[in-house]
Amino acid sequence: MYHANRQSMLDSAAMNHSNKYVVATPSFGRVSLLCERKKGALSIAISSMFILGVSTALLMATTVANSSEWNSSNNSSQTSQYNYNSWQSTDSEDLDLPNLRGQGLSFAEQYQNKLLGEWSLRNINGGVKMEHDPWIQETLKDMTWRLNAQARQQALMGLVIIDNPSINAFAAPGGVIGLNTGTILAASSMDELASVVAHEVAHISQHHYESGVDDRKKALLMQVGGMLAAIAASAIDGDAATAVLMGSQTATMNSSMAFSRSNEREADRIGMQIMTQAGYDPRAMPRFFATMNQRSQLNKVENQFLPSFIMSHPLSNERLSDSQSRAQSYPPLSLNQQQRHQALFDLLYWRVQITGKHASETVLTTAAKNSVGAKLALMHWYSEQQRFTDANKLLAEIDALSAAQRQVLEPLLSITHSYMLTEQGKWSEAAQILESQQRIYPERRDLRLYLAEALTNSNQPTQAQALLKPLTEQQPSDRYAWQSLQLANENLAKTTTSPQLANIATINALRYRSQDQLWSNRYESALISLTQAKQLTERLQSTPQANSARPLLANINAELKAVKTAKDFKP
Repeated sequence: MYHANRQSMLDSAAMNHSNKYVVATPSFGRVSLLCERKKGALSIAISSMFILGVSTALLMATTVANSSEWNSSNNSSQTSQYNYNSWQSTDSEDLDLPNLRGQGLSFAEQYQNKLLGEWSLRNINGGVKMEHDPWIQETLKDMTWRLNAQARQQALMGLVIIDNPSINAFAAPGGVIGLNTGTILAASSMDELASVVAHEVAHISQHHYESGVDDRKKALLMQVGGMLAAIAASAIDGDAATAVLMGSQTATMNSSMAFSRSNEREADRIGMQIMTQAGYDPRAMPRFFATMNQRSQLNKVENQFLPSFIMSHPLSNERLSDSQSRAQSYPPLSLNQQQRHQALFDLLYWRVQITGKHASETVLTTAAKNSVGAKLALMHWYSEQQRFTDANKLLAEIDALSAAQRQVLEPLLSITHSYMLTEQGKWSEAAQILESQQRIYPERRDLRLYLAEALTNSNQPTQAQALLKPLTEQQPSDRYAWQSLQLANENLAKTTTSPQLANIATINALRYRSQDQLWSNRYESALISLTQAKQLTERLQSTPQANSARPLLANINAELKAVKTAKDFKP
């Protein structure tokens, strides 16, 4: 289930290059979504650099407010016996947001930000390698949305997790937050990770992008355009990425520096308040700053490139001192809260290690002696290597824990167990385990996605669709859910005995494929998929299915219009 090293059916040459849609003969082999796209790293970088870095439109119109690069010690942590799903804010004063001095956004500006945010999501999805693991996404989204709720009434548009070892995070108007997996692995606690996200939420809540004067705004846009180009370049060469970033920063440094320093200090202050309100330790922010400062000094001595955060937003001694002093004015977290956060971070840290293939068997085996998060990751690794006897031994050890201790690990424990079963082709058993968890946590996106895959592979695509459709309604940019819907309809088209139902399923598979293509910046492919769906639907109008064809055709026409509008949008 959800392999990181397997070619996805959705990315096959027949689907992406010829764009010809053929319903295959019935096949009951497994369907897996999460995979590394096996494109050449060099071609990805060159293509993405052209799209993200060279294009004047991208450099001058990207919507990220400030890219912030963070560093911390690379430590793992031990789990505790506290349920990480039980979150409560600390007792503190209401968040003190500064007056924007009449610079609130008009409806037109808010709408423009929405378009810019969607444009940013499509460009990022189409240009960089993403971390798609649903459990990781759900865990970080829960933290990010919780932080955002302390300062903003509007929900965030999206959280993108970039599979990149560099330490970086960014925010964009419209409510887009980006985070590199390298930031997660560099952190030593959930609180330090929260300090990164809270800082970016503060940039959005304070309208730092929108409130600048025109010259500064243009300078910031160009700087961030360089940042996105650097993200693409870093896929193959970290030094090349920094060089790209330096090029855009050199042209804008003089005009943007004062603006950046002022807004960075405000983001520090507001971010610390946001953290406290959400129940995190504000002292984690200066700890991150201190580590980042140490690493930048080391880079200077060794004549290495400075982190992009230090280059564009100097971390002065004054700023470091201010954050340390301010953090001391907040009450410390209780031991209960600290242990709860560390229990979750232990699971997150090792999940990122295993999905990104950063940890060897030796590292996992050593860490598993003291970390239950590493033990789950090792169980996942054994299953991936088809070493089921070893995986079952670890499962037995975890099952021997008390009910309270096992509950701390849910739903990741059930997700890992189900993965072991799917590797053995036991999809129905995996579905049963996931269904029990989904009943407990019906709101969780990750359980819906894992269960939908198990149901699809158990020849229950209709039930899978019922789980997936609410996800696309809640988050239209959810590519993973669109891909899952596509696969469910492909399965339905191949297995149903009704030719009429097979026709509708084939049309819907094309529609859902077009949505994935739209949100990955592949407009022409999306238009081709929808055109094919429209042609098939028009043929149905002369059949007994004419009543079904009319509303379906109306939906397809609306979808075609939306794709064309997105394609023509020029920020």
